[in-house]
Amino acid sequence: MYNFFSPDENELRSVIQTTLEKQDEVKSVSTIQTGWTNITMDVQGEKQAYIFRFPRNLFFANMIMKDCLFCNFLRGKVCLPVPQMELVFNQNRPFSVHPKIVGESLSSKMDELTNSDQEKIVDDLSGFLMQLHTLPLSCKPDEITQTLGEFLDDLAGVHNGDYNFSYHIPLHLMEKDRSNLKLVHGDFHPGNILIHEGRVSGVIDFAFASLSDEHADLGRFVGRSNADLGHALVEAYQRKTNKLCDQKKIDDVVDVFKYVEYKYVQYMQSYHPEITISDFVLDAVASAMQKFETV
Repeated sequence: MYNFFSPDENELRSVIQTTLEKQDEVKSVSTIQTGWTNITMDVQGEKQAYIFRFPRNLFFANMIMKDCLFCNFLRGKVCLPVPQMELVFNQNRPFSVHPKIVGESLSSKMDELTNSDQEKIVDDLSGFLMQLHTLPLSCKPDEITQTLGEFLDDLAGVHNGDYNFSYHIPLHLMEKDRSNLKLVHGDFHPGNILIHEGRVSGVIDFAFASLSDEHADLGRFVGRSNADLGHALVEAYQRKTNKLCDQKKIDDVVDVFKYVEYKYVQYMQSYHPEITISDFVLDAVASAMQKFETV
């Protein structure tokens, strides 16, 4: 049984310094306020920058471990950079550290993209997804056994309050035929995609990595994107795979994650008010709130 961290900034700074003392000198440490499942620290060293992530509870500690495992598995198998993650323990508490990937989140820039930028970015992302979805399951890490629907069911256990699991049913139905399952990122939205100089510089946060239908990643992206960018990715993915996507499956995944995000924002606002939730997410949740609260 692993322990987890509390948001004591002085203690976290001490853990960071101890972790880096043999390889780099810490110059500055700042908290990334948008970290949800983890207390995320942006660390500038003498030699390079790092990202440290400290899980907020036991479930998130296990997610950190899966993220590290899956990133290390993917390295060299996909066309885009993923974090070079190291799993570290402090007093039986797992946390992760990796060199910071240069770039800004796609979510912060997607409304500023030129047509040329968008074309290059969706070409990068569709190629990445095609490679991920065609990796043979025979080579996957043994620890990756859950479907995305099963993982989301477990994630719901973090929430303290009513949770309507029937909203997950469309995803479970997609995953019913296990012979057609693919490896998926699971949380493939613009906030987990980094861009630099008009191209994708990295894909991060594989803590939701699971087995699912390939439409799970497409739907997650579409639900968090603007209409043009979401449509462009689906079109590029269809061209890359030479296969038509199922719009109903994409729409179903969008709805599943609307509910997941709605409940998650409720939880964070109640138990972690110090976390900054982006206006984009809050707007999306607000538009769905009336639907969920009247059911």
